Amino acid sequence: MNRLTYVILVSVLFLSCSQNLENRKETNGPQAEAEQNQPSADQQENGKEEKEERDLEADIKASTLIAEGEAVPEFSFTTTRGDPYSMKGLEGKVVLLNLFATWCATCMKEMPALQEQVWSRYKNRDDFMLVSIGREQDMQKMKDFKAEKGYGFHFAPDTGRVIYGKFAEKYIPRNVVVNQEGTIVYQGTGYDEQEFRSMLQIIERELAD
Repeated sequence: MNRLTYVILVSVLFLSCSQNLENRKETNGPQAEAEQNQPSADQQENGKEEKEERDLEADIKASTLIAEGEAVPEFSFTTTRGDPYSMKGLEGKVVLLNLFATWCATCMKEMPALQEQVWSRYKNRDDFMLVSIGREQDMQKMKDFKAEKGYGFHFAPDTGRVIYGKFAEKYIPRNVVVNQEGTIVYQGTGYDEQEFRSMLQIIERELAD
């Protein structure tokens, strides 16, 4: 191979390598890097769901009018059996207040757990009471609902949100556990099996004291 041919071959190889390098730069440039850093559809969906959950939690918190550690507001109610109660008169008992409505699907999902995991366990204790208070439900509605479903625990109406309005502005079901001194020791919104178990542990702890 003579010197001229060698120089030509080297030049051709150099130009080819330079072109390939430029092509790689264009392919892997800032735009391509930005595209690679874009979240996938699944990541975008997960991020959207996480934001919705955070927004919901914030809204629930903002709509809750009383906090754990505070004294339970004073109010009275009459059960479907015609028995009158007041929170003042229930001091000395652990009380689970279940705020619900008959049209609420999540409330209906929670009801069997209240019957089977709470009422069936503590119904014979004198130091415990469970009452489901129907938001915007009248007495006849509560009587019919209890008879239809066959639940053994207490039900009471709250026709004008008088009771519910002491605890929150919106969202049901809500559970409130009040200790024997009349202090709120637990509040929960919605129905989640794990969260429900946490509530049961608190009830058990309060009854063991």
